[in-house]
Amino acid sequence: MDPGSLAEQAVGLNLKLMKWRQVPELDLEILTKTKCLLLGSGSLGCQVARNLLSWGYSHITFVDNGKVSYSNPVRQCLFTFEDSKKPDNFKAPIAAERLREVYPKVETQGHVLSIPMPGHAVGDDPENQKKVLESFYQLEELIKEHDVIFLILDSREARWLPTVLAQVHNKLCLTIGLGFDTFLVMRHGLSPQEHELQKKDKPEFKRLGCYFCNDVIAPRNSLQDRTLDQQCTVSRPALCCMASALGVELLTSILNHPLKNAALAHEEATKCDRSTLGILPQQIRGDLNTF
Repeated sequence: MDPGSLAEQAVGLNLKLMKWRQVPELDLEILTKTKCLLLGSGSLGCQVARNLLSWGYSHITFVDNGKVSYSNPVRQCLFTFEDSKKPDNFKAPIAAERLREVYPKVETQGHVLSIPMPGHAVGDDPENQKKVLESFYQLEELIKEHDVIFLILDSREARWLPTVLAQVHNKLCLTIGLGFDTFLVMRHGLSPQEHELQKKDKPEFKRLGCYFCNDVIAPRNSLQDRTLDQQCTVSRPALCCMASALGVELLTSILNHPLKNAALAHEEATKCDRSTLGILPQQIRGDLNTF
């Protein structure tokens, strides 16, 4: 009659019914074993975590260096007004704590970490340089320890180093980005080494690009000379829920394909590889202006 054990049995009911009644080929075990690293614990991070939890993912790690502000709780579903008042209210540890309150059996933790970014000056202070190096090594270790990396950070340049490290360590990497009324969900390509292995069996195999392959400029300090209100991401409130849900659905579909992230994508939907849950595009773009 232990409540935690009862919850463990109950939370999988919807997923088991889905597998039994709708998708017999669905591999739920791989989801529970997959370790997800969420780089960003704001609106997208909170929503991604809740969606992962509802799919049965049980290893979720948060990374963020921000604190819960008074404007956050109404948009970021893992925080409350009381969190805004705490003196030591870093987002990542609180998000992990809230996730355990939702489901005590989840393996989750939060790391307060600043990600080194190109274009952001480090300076000549040896102590500051040491902190940046420590952040780099900590980030690399976290990426090595996880299977999937979600890039859900505030700026383009914050996504650059994790993108490179995900390629180096051949991790499945997903970007979710928001505009005012537009969104992007995108899976990154394989590492060059893994790509060459795939190409031996499939000569037609084309390597998918990463987030920065779509940029015509190098990553730089996009926040320089901006006022505080200009640094904030301004988007329609429900956009975050839609994009984060699609990101988790795409990940789940990828993991249910034999080739995982090596599944072929194409500009034409009919030419994309399919898993038991549907097609596997590289990018999903939406525009609320036209629904």
